[in-house]
Amino acid sequence: MAVKEKKTVTTSALEGSKPHNKQEARRLWILIFGDALVFLIFSVIGRQSHGEDTGLAAVLRVVWTALPFAISWFAIAPFMGAFRRELMTEPRQMARKTAFAWLAAWPIGVILHFVFEQHLPTVVSAITFGLVTLISNTVLLFIWRIPFAMTNHTKDIQTRLAPRKK
Repeated sequence: MAVKEKKTVTTSALEGSKPHNKQEARRLWILIFGDALVFLIFSVIGRQSHGEDTGLAAVLRVVWTALPFAISWFAIAPFMGAFRRELMTEPRQMARKTAFAWLAAWPIGVILHFVFEQHLPTVVSAITFGLVTLISNTVLLFIWRIPFAMTNHTKDIQTRLAPRKK
């Protein structure tokens, strides 16, 4: 009796993120740009809620506020699989990977925030700020990434169903 060997292809999270064609490359760059925008939006909302400047004169301060979270996200999320090719068209998988990746990146972003601000927080303010950051960025990333995957999914279906030109 012959036993068939099951061939399993495993790739690292980074390898699974490398685009194979122009469409995948475009989607990856759009996703990266959108993620960066999410952290800038979070920064603007946070600065406004604390009565801090957010206008054109404060662009560098807004970027400075967003930077620790973006650094932690872009340093950790790729290794957690948040930029894998197959996520680009799968909203549920996108949501799951995004949540896990942000959960891993979040504490580093909070620590970097306090380092960047050269501010030693109290335990209460660290917990409060940490929870607000965790929840807010999770929601903002979902608001951006899930519709992104849904749109790509719909486009792929339409492309497959469209009659081929000869």
